[in-house]
Order: sequence, then C-alpha cells, then structure tokens
Amino acid sequence: MKLRRNEFCPIHRSLFCCGREQARKERRFQLGVQRIEDPHHPRGYRELRSSAEMRKLLNRKIVEQDGKCAICHQTFTDYNEIVPDHIEPKGMGGAWRDDSPQNIQAAHRRCNLQKGSRRLRPVPAV
Repeated sequence: MKLRRNEFCPIHRSLFCCGREQARKERRFQLGVQRIEDPHHPRGYRELRSSAEMRKLLNRKIVEQDGKCAICHQTFTDYNEIVPDHIEPKGMGGAWRDDSPQNIQAAHRRCNLQKGSRRLRPVPAV
C-alpha cells in the first residue's frame, strides 16, 4: 500500500521515505467500516473496510507485530512491500470477504503471493 504525503511511515517514523502518492485521484465517498449481516458467519456479520480504514488497520498490525512479517517473521524494510493478508483466506469458501481485525495480518507482498488461498495454521474444530 502507498503512504500518503502527510502520513508517517510506521517503520521509519518519517515523512520522507518509502515513496509517496504522486498524482491526485478523484475521490469517491465510501463508508469506513461496513457491517453486512450474514447468518452463516460465526459472528453473524462480516466487515468490509474502505482503503483508508484498511491502511489504518494495517499500520496498527505492523506495530502489533513489532515490524515483522506474520508469514516469514523477517523485519519490514520498505512500506511499499507490506500488504494486508487474510488469515482465513477469502477463497476458502468461508465468508466471501471479511476484513475484521482478527482476520488481518501484515505480510510482505511476496510472502502473501506464495501463500495464496491457503491456511497456514490449522483451524480448530468447533
């Protein structure tokens, strides 16, 4: 994900690293976090996040994970390499899309691409 001009990099704590937004894009109004009722989901609803809310969540996850990738456990060096990874993949037949904080972790782009639509941890039986 790209950092905005006025946003601090959570890795380097600087405004002048890791590339910035170059061109202005047209704005569309989107709600921050949408709750979609889903009787098949364990919580009874799914969460959809706008790109701004996903960026905020990803920044929190980087800090919670001590600046390390959740898959390979190596330290992040460039913010542009970091992407949100779904612990319970969207392609595994569960909820179509769930962006809840418990389902998101920060990972390198290459680690997320290698993982694909697989679960890394076994899901506990209910």
